[in-house]
Amino acid sequence: MKRMIALLLATVLLSLLVISCAEQTGYQMEENTGWNKDSRPYIIRTPYAAWYISKADIELLGEDAYYEGLYAILDDAEADFADARAALKGFIPDEIQPIDIYTDFCNKAEASKTSDAFYRQLGNYIKLFNGWNSARVALLHEYVHYLTMHCAETYTQFGFWAEGMADYVANVVCKNRMGRSENMGFEMAGYPPMMWDLSWDEAENCIDPRKLNYGLGVLAANGGLVGVRYYAVKNETIVRTEEMDQNLKPQELSLCEASGMIAYLVDEYGKDIVFGNWDVDPDSVDTVYGKTFSELYRDWAVWNEEQCRIMGIQF
Repeated sequence: MKRMIALLLATVLLSLLVISCAEQTGYQMEENTGWNKDSRPYIIRTPYAAWYISKADIELLGEDAYYEGLYAILDDAEADFADARAALKGFIPDEIQPIDIYTDFCNKAEASKTSDAFYRQLGNYIKLFNGWNSARVALLHEYVHYLTMHCAETYTQFGFWAEGMADYVANVVCKNRMGRSENMGFEMAGYPPMMWDLSWDEAENCIDPRKLNYGLGVLAANGGLVGVRYYAVKNETIVRTEEMDQNLKPQELSLCEASGMIAYLVDEYGKDIVFGNWDVDPDSVDTVYGKTFSELYRDWAVWNEEQCRIMGIQF
């Protein structure tokens, strides 16, 4: 009898959760019956994602705080995902399966020590670390990885293209509502204080990710990363030396340099050429563009400064 009562109570509580979720988000919550149902008992499904609710993260943050953060991000995430798909139209299928998204705010995964999120190509899912604020800054970048590394017929290869394209689509092409809502994690990321004013969007009253990327590109191209620890496109945190700065290798670029170069290539050579060759070895880009990587980097640096001038970013 006690077991039956407990089962009935559990069913009632699940129903209340479903109703509550529907009222607050309009999205469907369902019980997880999969292999990970004990640690992630519920799933919220949206048109573009399946969000797996973490029991451990609810215990960490508290139920109200966890769901409040989740409900607050869902609409922005859907709009941003739609923008990313539109930006890649013609190079990804029109019909794309929703991506599985897991939270790990307890930071159990080793990757949480170096990143706020990752897309795992092998398992085809996105995992978010360090809380909802960090998730808002990192999620769109990881979703673009899903689109270009799993959905596209020809996958992005090499760090320059994979990381550069993810940052280009997320922060240059798309509005990135999620990132804007957290000012691109400006305080968390330790960007140079001067960039706050230089990349501010008066109309939106927030950091403009496009201005931030282009402005940081100017600093990087003019030796601003020498002696600085930064996350390189080869998925490692490195320190740039003067010797490296004089002869940069594609895998040593920062994300803003890589995304900026892709923006330049699209402007100069066209989207079809750039997106159609995002699997070429960066050391052999002359086979596509008729110039070496170093030559293209120098051309980008000049172009990027001009773009900053046009946008009113003056150092």
